[in-house]
Amino acid sequence: MYFVINLIGVLVFLAVGVLLSKKRKDIHWHGVGSLLVLNVFIAWFLTSFPIGRDIVQGAAAGFTWLVSVAYEGIAFAFPDWVHVPQMNFFTSALLPILLVVPLFDILTYIGLLPFIIKWIGKALAFLTHEPKFESFFAIEMMFLGNTEALAVSSLQLKRMKADRCLTLAMMSMSCVTAALIGVYTKMMPAEFILTAVPLNIINA
Repeated sequence: MYFVINLIGVLVFLAVGVLLSKKRKDIHWHGVGSLLVLNVFIAWFLTSFPIGRDIVQGAAAGFTWLVSVAYEGIAFAFPDWVHVPQMNFFTSALLPILLVVPLFDILTYIGLLPFIIKWIGKALAFLTHEPKFESFFAIEMMFLGNTEALAVSSLQLKRMKADRCLTLAMMSMSCVTAALIGVYTKMMPAEFILTAVPLNIINA
């Protein structure tokens, strides 16, 4: 029954997209089908296979550790703000960003993140036959978050047509800044959040 409900949800989602489209004859069904299959495969792999669950749990443990390191730094400067029964939003959500954002900037500076984004983006473009920029932007969004990805790709975005900008806007609204992922892991199990990030991007 659970599978049937999800299948109906996907069909309704696609039907709404077709009904609201102004260029139904130009819908690239190969790309839609490829992304749908890829989405199902990623969800299946990350939730049903031991190695997939290990990958997600390892990433979740990494984010949890990163947030704990950030709190150690905050406690060093403001001990009365951390070791309390209920931390305020500024301490729990905003201050950890001061550690996470520079870390991602360092990974970008040494070339690690651009390398990953480039090759995963190329693979995604090959599988879906969609424009390369949208594929690269999706991976940028997944790793960097909406604010950083928009800043990195601002020059290309200014040259985009309106219909392509809509796709990019949907991807932007489906993801959060990478720094906030660590904060969300304090609110609910990190495995759920890190599984949702790639699935949300592909859905968009």
